Amino acid sequence: MPKKRSRKPSIVLARDPGCSPAVVREQMARILNSPEFKATDAQHAFLRYVIGRTLAGQADEIKGYTVATEVFGRREDFDQATDPVVSIQANKLRRALERYYLVAGQKDPIRIDIPKGAYVPTFERQCAFPADDGRPMDRVEADAPESAWPTVSVQLFQNLTGDPQLDYLAHGLATELAMEITRYQDLRVLMINTSMPGRRESDSSARFTIGGNVRKDGHGIKVAVNLNDTRTGIRIWGDMHHCEPEAARLIGSQEHVAQVITAKIAGETGVISKALSIDSKKFAPSDLRTYQALLRYYEFHVQFTAETYWNAFEALEQATAREPQCGLAWSMLARLHAINHSMALFDRETSLEKAFVFAQKGVQLEPADQRVRFIFGLVQLFQGNLAAALGEAERALALNPNALILYDKIGYLMTLCGDWERGPALIRKTIRLNPYYSIIVHYGLWMNWIRQEDYEQAYLETLNFRTPTRYFDPLMKAAALGLLGKIDEGRQAVAELLKLKPDFSRNGRRLLGHYIKFDEILDRTIIGLRACGLGIA
Repeated sequence: MPKKRSRKPSIVLARDPGCSPAVVREQMARILNSPEFKATDAQHAFLRYVIGRTLAGQADEIKGYTVATEVFGRREDFDQATDPVVSIQANKLRRALERYYLVAGQKDPIRIDIPKGAYVPTFERQCAFPADDGRPMDRVEADAPESAWPTVSVQLFQNLTGDPQLDYLAHGLATELAMEITRYQDLRVLMINTSMPGRRESDSSARFTIGGNVRKDGHGIKVAVNLNDTRTGIRIWGDMHHCEPEAARLIGSQEHVAQVITAKIAGETGVISKALSIDSKKFAPSDLRTYQALLRYYEFHVQFTAETYWNAFEALEQATAREPQCGLAWSMLARLHAINHSMALFDRETSLEKAFVFAQKGVQLEPADQRVRFIFGLVQLFQGNLAAALGEAERALALNPNALILYDKIGYLMTLCGDWERGPALIRKTIRLNPYYSIIVHYGLWMNWIRQEDYEQAYLETLNFRTPTRYFDPLMKAAALGLLGKIDEGRQAVAELLKLKPDFSRNGRRLLGHYIKFDEILDRTIIGLRACGLGIA
């Protein structure tokens, strides 16, 4: 049978005396009794249950159904497809464990994790560092094969302000950043204190390390951050941020800086994905690991060509066959079907029916993943089920209400579904807070301006939508210019549109209807295009 996805290999207890049952139980008690383990009573019971079953040799019996009925009190007719309580609680428990090890458990002898995609815990010895010779005593993690899912090591930031009272800010920035990155479920996070005796940046198996420093300048507090690739030794990204100098505002600034940095490095088009996608090109689709297959989708999202589309399509088909328990892979495959169906990009049969089946499967497997929920909502939008699509957008937002990474896309989906207050407000909030937001969200704002018959604002919105390989760019400009009566400029935009989509006169109404579900907005868009000489059937 296909193996379930696991980000780290389990340690076999019988062969590793450092992870004996007694030691694991002691570590579990240490976690459960720590005030830094921010988990509910139900999540405490969840952790005790899965560890107890595993130590008793009953790991094979740990399933969603057994956890639901034996831990959460669900009835015998429990169905995870309609009640994702176990997946949601497991996701929260994983975050609580991540936080514990980032804040309080860095020196604990044992690390307990629940890998994504399963409920069976893993136990690993953590590296210990003596104070005398500066060399690690145990390199279990560092000597293990590189994980198929990337790991980021967050270093404690240096306080270079000359004010020891700002040590809390430097340390808090690193902790806040580590916690923010864990919200993006593709990445595993380690937190490293390089000031510990013998601790070196290279003493981790993490492919990437992120660190920085805090300084004072004439405007307040300046935060420098950099991201390094440990394989090449190259600094692949760096940035500078300013924090408010007033003590009362420093915490809020710290949180914002962490959110912005995470959005830049950890998103689908982030620095880490781009760096790893270069490696993935060396392999045939049949040889790609699941995460590398996802990278093929991210590459298509950036380049938007037929070659990158089919590379991603083939890689994700292979990934879902190889690891059918990976919900995100199913969702990404659904997304490819839906994109080609809604935009008629490439001459290959891709059906909305398949997109729905695959997206639904993704939600069933990973109901606590924001992107999985967003994709399911997008597919239902294309099907015309606006209430269901809006419901998925709301569920996605509720999973990570403070993370910037998907704010823009969730606001975009809400807008397309007709939530004219929350959708545009969420998009504008993202634009204000996140300089790395997705520019596709301007299509949602453009549509809202057309709805309000404010065509000047609609045209100004198109100036932010810079996607020369997608026909939406000249389409939006031509419609707005036509409605403004600027016919000559509008004709130029129509000419650009027809270069990218020669059959738009014949198929334009159908293509527009995939994204515009409101007759008055659709009619006004077509009127603007016709004013510029584009006849639409």
